[in-house]
Amino acid sequence: MDDSEDFLGLRRGLRDLADDPVRESGPAPVVPVAAVVARGRRIRQVRRSLAAGAATLVVAGGSVLGVSGKDRQAPPSGPTPGPVTPTYPYEGKYAPQPPSGPHDPLDTGPGRPVENVRYRYDLSAVCDLRYAVFGGRVWERTDGGSSGTVRWAADRMRGFMSWTDGVRSRSEPDTAVFETETPATLPTLRFRPLAGPAPECLGQEPERRYGDAPAATLGPERPERGVRYPYDMTKECATRYAVFAGRLWRAEDEGDGRTQTIVEWANDLPLAGFMTLTSERTAVLEWPGGAAGGASGGAAGDAPAGGPRTTTFRPVEARGDDCPDAGQ
Repeated sequence: MDDSEDFLGLRRGLRDLADDPVRESGPAPVVPVAAVVARGRRIRQVRRSLAAGAATLVVAGGSVLGVSGKDRQAPPSGPTPGPVTPTYPYEGKYAPQPPSGPHDPLDTGPGRPVENVRYRYDLSAVCDLRYAVFGGRVWERTDGGSSGTVRWAADRMRGFMSWTDGVRSRSEPDTAVFETETPATLPTLRFRPLAGPAPECLGQEPERRYGDAPAATLGPERPERGVRYPYDMTKECATRYAVFAGRLWRAEDEGDGRTQTIVEWANDLPLAGFMTLTSERTAVLEWPGGAAGGASGGAAGDAPAGGPRTTTFRPVEARGDDCPDAGQ
């Protein structure tokens, strides 16, 4: 406390004594200066204590609520989102392959791709999606068009590439198919082998990398109902089980209690198909009518040639004893 505060307290005390209406006569009283000053000090100490106590109460209140002033946020608006469905652990020989990063070389697949098997593939933007290099060949769009009107946010369109033998599928010539993970991003593009020389734009492509691993895509964890997603069916469990939408599914039984054996593989690579979520408890797998061929276009399996076939799956909690080769 400084001298100015003591002086002001003294003045207030003297004013109170001078204005006392009770005193009318008699000798002037002795002014209790020390008492007045002491009283002023006590009043200011009480006021300061009250102010400090109020501040402490505010801070303590925030601590009790578990929120400090700098961390305090407005409550979220709208409904509270539910818990994320845990992804069912993948069990199989081929794990799903991730897409390339923004600075990685372009995914190209193997030099000799297996028929009806999807591989991670990046379609370069330099040729406006009109040409592709895949399986040691140059391919061109079957419709002769390009996608120059597409607004590119990067130097590539990430997706998958597969091919079918034109002679075996009774359609000339061979066909390569490019698909994205989300069909709404870009429609399926079909390619045929280029007859003439390679276009100059391919020389401007970024570096490419090659790999033999199949894409083994299982679709998104949160698929939209009614959307047909690229899906690679594995050989494990003879196609009785499928991992889709972050959970495990089992093929519906046929009338005699057995599940369908979709195809006999000529190799153990995943087969390119499609999966559609038709309801919360029903998913339909669509797979090609012919079996997957070997590395050099081997023999077909027992599925008849022609249009695609389908099988229906329903969710289950775990695999049963009808999957002896799981994880092999």
